[in-house]
Amino acid sequence: MQKLFERVETVPVNPCISLKRYLYTVQQAFIHARQYQREGNYEREALLLLRIATLVQKTISKHPNYNKIESANIVKEFRLYAQLAIKRLEEIKPLIDAKQSNCEDSQPANSVKDKSAPESESLNAGISTHSLPATKARTVQIHEDMLYVFESAARKNTKNNKETCGILAGVLKQRILVVTSLIIPKQTGKSDSCEMLNEEELFELQDRKSLMTLGWIHTHPQHPCFLSSVDVHTHASFQWILPESIAIVVAPTDKQRIGIFSLTHPGGLEYTLQCQQRGHHPHPERVPKGYPGEGKPFYENCTHVELIRDDSIRFEVSFGKRSKLCPVRKHRVTNAVYCLFYHNIR
Repeated sequence: MQKLFERVETVPVNPCISLKRYLYTVQQAFIHARQYQREGNYEREALLLLRIATLVQKTISKHPNYNKIESANIVKEFRLYAQLAIKRLEEIKPLIDAKQSNCEDSQPANSVKDKSAPESESLNAGISTHSLPATKARTVQIHEDMLYVFESAARKNTKNNKETCGILAGVLKQRILVVTSLIIPKQTGKSDSCEMLNEEELFELQDRKSLMTLGWIHTHPQHPCFLSSVDVHTHASFQWILPESIAIVVAPTDKQRIGIFSLTHPGGLEYTLQCQQRGHHPHPERVPKGYPGEGKPFYENCTHVELIRDDSIRFEVSFGKRSKLCPVRKHRVTNAVYCLFYHNIR
């Protein structure tokens, strides 16, 4: 098992990212890993478990606050997650090895591997902590009315030139990632950024309902429809867990109004994970030389997202621990949603 970890590349620790934020990332990765376990996709599960163990043991352990007395409780949680990941890896490794052995046995002895074919997801391959499975991106479905509900709920903040953010959560149904819940957590907003508060409540809600984080959505009250350097860094933590993760920008003053983006891979994702800067800072227009995907833009419009318009579908809007089931089209946003929402914002 140690040899496997030695072959996994590490993401450098960013001291500007709090241990609490790192913990939320690890917790989200576990939710996704459990989903892959339920569907029997052990290769994807193993990839995430390897990322979790490596992140805790080789990245987070180097955080400047890791050994401080006040961090003792959160460090215990990190170590517990690493232990759980390693234990589960030991359980599923024979299953993956058996599957690979069966695949090899089924191939003709004189068959020649096509070098242009994508590599299979494998524990025995050199797995990077930020490599993505070489499979076609799964479709992400989201009801278009969810975008209107979010924009309406954020309207007061938008008028006051404050950004608002929400989490797009959902489930995996027959290889389609379906956004079923819009979660608007407690948060603070400025003209060019917003920050979630009490992320542990967000994890508890998603864990209780077995909801995967499929992306996030936020407003640009006065700015164009694009991803800032802060947005790119925020999204990198989501896309590191789920390759198909999406970032939606609602920009009322832009002709485009709504943009659905993801980081390029290889390219923007790798560069961002290596970047040590925090806050708003300059990024080159394209990935610099020497990085995977050099010359590519940092992010691009998503091609794997499907906006649906089925009037029979209902989705849930959650505000912290409170939630409301929304019938689409007839709803847009109600007074109840406004009351719940503004209780969450300051």
